[in-house]
Amino acid sequence: MNLSSSNIIKLLEKHAQEDPDLVIYRFVDYRDDEFHFQDCTNRLIFRKSLEMAYELKRKGLKKGDRAVIFSMQDFGTVYAILGCMMAGVVFTIIPPPLDENKVARFISVLKSCRPKALISNYALEQESETKLTARLLKDAFFNVITLKRIYTDKLTPYKNTDVIVSQNPNDLVYLQYTSGSTSAPKGVMIRRHQLMSQMQQCDNVYDFSTSRMATWVPFFHNLGLVITVLMPLCVNGAVIYHINTMQFLSNPKIWIKLMNKYRCNLTVGPGSAFEACTKIFSPQEASKIDLSCATHFMNGSEFVSPQTIAKFSEMFNVPYHAAAPGYGLGECCCLASVAGLDYKVLRVDYESYQKNKIVLSDAPDAKEIVSLGKPVTGLKIIAVNPKTRKTYDELHIGEICLQGPNVASGYWGKIPENKNFHFRLTDQEGDFYRTGDLGFMYEGNLYITGRLKEMFIINGHNVYPGDLLGYLQRHSPSITANACGFFSISDGKKEHIYAVMEFEDTDNYINYASRINSLIAKQFEFSFYDILFVPKNSLPRTDNNKLQMLKTRALYEKKELPILFSYRTSNHSNYTVSSKESDGAHANEDKNDAIFTKVKEMFDRVLKLDSYNVHDSFLELGGDSLMGFELLNKIEEDFGIKMDFRELLADASVYGVTNHIKRVLSGKQPSGKPIDLKMECRLDKSIVPQGSYEKSPQECSKIFLTGSSGFLGSNLIKSFIQQYPHDDLEIYCHVRAESTEKGYNKIKNRMIHFGCWNEEYSKFIRPVLGDLTKPNMGMDQEIYNELSNKIDVVYHNGALLNFVYPYSYLKNTNVYGTIEALRFACAKKPKYFHFISSYSVFDTPDNLGKFVTESQPLNTSSGFSLAYSETKWVAEKLVGIANKRGLKTVIYRPGDITGGKNGIWNLEDMVSRIIVGCIQLGCIPFAIYELHMTPVDYIADAIAHISQKEEAISKNFHLINPVPLPLGKLVSSIRRCGYPLRYTTFKRWKTKLDAAQNTNVLAMLDCLFTQGNESNPGILRHFTGRNTKYSTANTAMLLSDSNITCPIVGTKFISKYLHYFKSSGYLD
Repeated sequence: MNLSSSNIIKLLEKHAQEDPDLVIYRFVDYRDDEFHFQDCTNRLIFRKSLEMAYELKRKGLKKGDRAVIFSMQDFGTVYAILGCMMAGVVFTIIPPPLDENKVARFISVLKSCRPKALISNYALEQESETKLTARLLKDAFFNVITLKRIYTDKLTPYKNTDVIVSQNPNDLVYLQYTSGSTSAPKGVMIRRHQLMSQMQQCDNVYDFSTSRMATWVPFFHNLGLVITVLMPLCVNGAVIYHINTMQFLSNPKIWIKLMNKYRCNLTVGPGSAFEACTKIFSPQEASKIDLSCATHFMNGSEFVSPQTIAKFSEMFNVPYHAAAPGYGLGECCCLASVAGLDYKVLRVDYESYQKNKIVLSDAPDAKEIVSLGKPVTGLKIIAVNPKTRKTYDELHIGEICLQGPNVASGYWGKIPENKNFHFRLTDQEGDFYRTGDLGFMYEGNLYITGRLKEMFIINGHNVYPGDLLGYLQRHSPSITANACGFFSISDGKKEHIYAVMEFEDTDNYINYASRINSLIAKQFEFSFYDILFVPKNSLPRTDNNKLQMLKTRALYEKKELPILFSYRTSNHSNYTVSSKESDGAHANEDKNDAIFTKVKEMFDRVLKLDSYNVHDSFLELGGDSLMGFELLNKIEEDFGIKMDFRELLADASVYGVTNHIKRVLSGKQPSGKPIDLKMECRLDKSIVPQGSYEKSPQECSKIFLTGSSGFLGSNLIKSFIQQYPHDDLEIYCHVRAESTEKGYNKIKNRMIHFGCWNEEYSKFIRPVLGDLTKPNMGMDQEIYNELSNKIDVVYHNGALLNFVYPYSYLKNTNVYGTIEALRFACAKKPKYFHFISSYSVFDTPDNLGKFVTESQPLNTSSGFSLAYSETKWVAEKLVGIANKRGLKTVIYRPGDITGGKNGIWNLEDMVSRIIVGCIQLGCIPFAIYELHMTPVDYIADAIAHISQKEEAISKNFHLINPVPLPLGKLVSSIRRCGYPLRYTTFKRWKTKLDAAQNTNVLAMLDCLFTQGNESNPGILRHFTGRNTKYSTANTAMLLSDSNITCPIVGTKFISKYLHYFKSSGYLD
């Protein structure tokens, strides 16, 4: 049968009709020293796949939409895959995000392929061992809430085949992510014709119809998906024993025992698994194992060690030719070459090999290299010179390139790495794929010698040095690209990765190295085998100052590298404390303090750091609100207490949390130290404008905007371009990014997302790289000096909006950032300064029941609901100081910023969360409230118009909807849109919220509602302004000569918002 012209779904349907009761998959559960099975027949597989396809269709997914499948290693994962194929939904399989590393990978995949659905198993999510649902809501709740959830164990029965869509050879089937742990994951696009070509190639390699395969390889791995799930469906007669991966890892003996008992003739696994078996079985145990039935031990995904194959073969009395090492990668579906029943080891001269030359040798010290077999049918594998683009002859090491029907056409999205699929050679026709691997061909067989400098393979996954360096630089800016590198050395069993750095600070080697390894372990799931520190300018470099890591490795191996410090060979501790003195209020530093020890263990688990200062804040150590929420839950569970998230973050060091717990356990009130906001209102005396203003506001053409990639920032850019004269107009957009190109793309993509983009706008936009938390707003000094002379007007819109972070953390961006923006406005020539504040600067109890005018002074500095409001209060005071010193300033106080006329809303804000959260609960607290919902496009248009008027100088403007929306009308509008929302008491509402922690968008903000009561439901006061009225007289006056008016937010707007929420997956 010609598989390349068929498709898997038709084959499955045929098998289900002709041999319905044939068992294909046997899912293994090993307990009580016995094997238990869940058997899956052709009929059952087909029926469950139809049910999944129906559920996808019922949820609104169409052909070409993407879905993420959590690889639960169960039958549900299999029919989730097949159901997607039936429905034409492009799937990608990833491991469940059970820890920080996998959460990061999960989120990066979501950002890359933008799926509409998330498929998993509800019962497994709820198991106490995984607690996956809670994990998702704690660490990635926003990303999950926007997806349609589909559970494999909660499907509706369905038997009709009308859900099977027509399939074309060029249809995209799935995305195989090769590097989900990086900031830019690469999803290989596998189309139907490429997949079926691979199926035909696999069938030519081995007769799968006679296979009894034992496997534990995860389904998210290309080996697991292609060889153990899809290939058996293309033949009739294969039986696959699927061992749960976690069971295997906890007891690898299961694998060998199952092969022995059920006479399996085929298995797949990486070299490390075979190596492990040689260590965990005693010779006596191995002698009782009979693996004579096994003809193929497929060995791939990692470095293939001849020593491991020899030990395994001798221990289990397996013939060497049963070893079937192979070579493959996701970019060619899976398999590129395999040595089936043709095991070969080539011996080469080691000295020549070190120089990238292959000379055959029989010397005792010759290096052994295992053959990875011949290319699969139709695939061309060649070694090339990547510089000259010429093919090498046999026994010459070059870069391995592939060409064939199973090679993918590229990665998902327009990413630079796609050029690797279109590599042209001078002596070959057509495009080749550059693998990044080094190797050579000999007698038609492939031999891999190492990895090109762009790539390491660690635990079966590709990791690029550029990704390592980029991640370290983002988290440790002192690391420079030309003073840090990486190389690998194999010991014959494993590839060890070394980091080498030019760094001369004898007091900080241990802490610095520990911090680096912690960062790498957190993101990439491995640690450096060693971190080497060398003197500055001691590493070999090219003429253009690039590090030469091959030469660096050679120096290290010759012991000629001038090492100042080696982390591996030094004595270092995983426990670091500060030199600060402990006082009576501090916890005992002694590790015997049970609470202190327990808290530090929690920090260790959540932060994944080997060494840190126990006086440093959780946030300073790299934690965030999501990780803090996890820490809070661990504390509440382990100590049996209830804590307020905000109080926890007030002093979030190991010491601070320990003391807090002790106070709570002893019945004492937490001893929080309130911040004196008035003492924060200090502006450096050097921040004062020099000279006079050269232009009037309406003559300004050089604009500097912070917060340019945000919701309001995107709308401001649009409004500036629409309202400012285009003569010489340049908008310098302050943005955090790795390069100017990426900064521009970030701004453009955000404007597209918010419906603000027009291609004509590109000529006005000038990205400026920076960071508000750093001096000079993080700008390069030369650029800073240039813009200081060029810019006419500054719009300071950038801020960190977070509802649970304490003032001390928000201060870096919102207060210091404002100081640096004011410094810039005064540098060189004076600039007009427009500050976007918030109406929450009046969010204090003493303003309830009052009419707040735009000119009312900010006298009250306590009683705020949010620390964010405190930072805006201080920032406004600082702007006022600069104004008194002669800087021409204007302050704008937007209300609750909501979606514009197009209905598009920033889904991360609190108002949208409250609306969606209440809809999810089906109820809302009863009260007489008014919401100041103000469309974002009105706010942006108003700022752009007012800011060009001379009479706006030194005034404040309330950009608040003059017609507030009563809660009753909001509820009525929501009901008219088809959502049955009822009133309830705050107590009952809070009880329902507590019970819905795993599914409600307000789960992360639960701590903000803990102080609520019937008369004032906590933080809701901030969004309703009960009995507080805000004057908009100044705003109305300066907009009177325009057509800019604030629209009334009624049912029409609410309907648009809810439609957008639903289309975005925010609402079901």
